[in-house]
Amino acid sequence: MMKFKRPENFEDILNLQKELDKNINSIRLRGLKDIKKSLIAECIEFDEESKDTHKTWKKHNYNKEKELEELTDVWFFTAQIINYSYDNRDITTLERKELFKFFEDDNLAYSGDITILDVIWDVRSPVMDYDYLKFLILDLIVVTNKYGYTKDDILRVYWDKWQKNMQRIGKEWN
Repeated sequence: MMKFKRPENFEDILNLQKELDKNINSIRLRGLKDIKKSLIAECIEFDEESKDTHKTWKKHNYNKEKELEELTDVWFFTAQIINYSYDNRDITTLERKELFKFFEDDNLAYSGDITILDVIWDVRSPVMDYDYLKFLILDLIVVTNKYGYTKDDILRVYWDKWQKNMQRIGKEWN
C-alpha cells in the first residue's frame, strides 16, 4: 500500500478521499444521489451533536469532540461529492483548484446567518457544478468557523478518521 501523510490542505483531503473511496467495496455503483444522501445524513448527525440540536425534547449531553467528528464527516462527503463531480466532468481542473482556495482562505469575507440547513440546501442541484460546490464549501466553512473550529481542526480529525476508516475496509464495512 502507498504511504500517506496527514493532509495539509484541501487538495490532500480530496486525494485521501479518492483513495478511501477506491478501496471501499460497494455492493452497487455509488451515484450522486447516494453521496448527497450521505452528506445530508452527516449534516443531521452534526446537528444532533451540536448545542443547536433540533431535538428540543431531549436532554443533550454536549461533547465538543463528537461535534467536531460529525462536522468532519460532513467534510468527508463534501470531498467525495467534489471528486465525483470532477470525475464526471461537472467541474474542470481549474474550477477544482479554485475550490481549494476557499478552504485555505482564513480571511474569508463571506458570512451571515449560515447554518447546517444551508449546507443541506446547497446539494439540491441535479448536477453539482462549480457554483453549487463553491457555495457548499463557503457555507460549510462558515458553519465550521461559527462553531469555533479551524481548517487545522478539520485536517487533524480528517486524518485520524481517514486512518480508522481505511482499517475498517474489509472488516466491519464489508
